[in-house]
Order: sequence, then C-alpha cells, then structure tokens
Amino acid sequence: MNTLFKRWIKEAVDSTNGDFTSKTILDKIIYKKGNKSSIGTAPAVGWLLARMPNVEKVREGVYRRKEK
Repeated sequence: MNTLFKRWIKEAVDSTNGDFTSKTILDKIIYKKGNKSSIGTAPAVGWLLARMPNVEKVREGVYRRKEK
C-alpha cells in the first residue's frame, strides 16, 4: 500500500459520517479519483482502518469514526 492511497483513505474517513465498511471507503475513493493503479483493495482498506487511531470497530467489517 503506498502513501498516496493511505492519504486518500484518511480523507475519505474524515468526510464520512456514521458507520461504514472498507468497501464504502474504497467506493468513495474510486468515485473521486477514478480507477488508478495506485488504488488498492477493500481488504487493504480494512487493514488500515483497524490501525487508525480515530476509527473504532463496531462489529466485524463495520467501522465508525471516533468523536474528538
């Protein structure tokens, strides 16, 4: 996973309200950026979401942004 894709994931999470999945985030990135070679897969998005400090896991495959 490259740095550009990580930044796009963080931007998509910041612009998302409520519960979301890694597929939802990937769809947002593809809609905004198009289908580029630097875009990864939904499991790669889930891997990063599980490690982000501002995201909490609600249940299997579902995440939510933590309130500040």
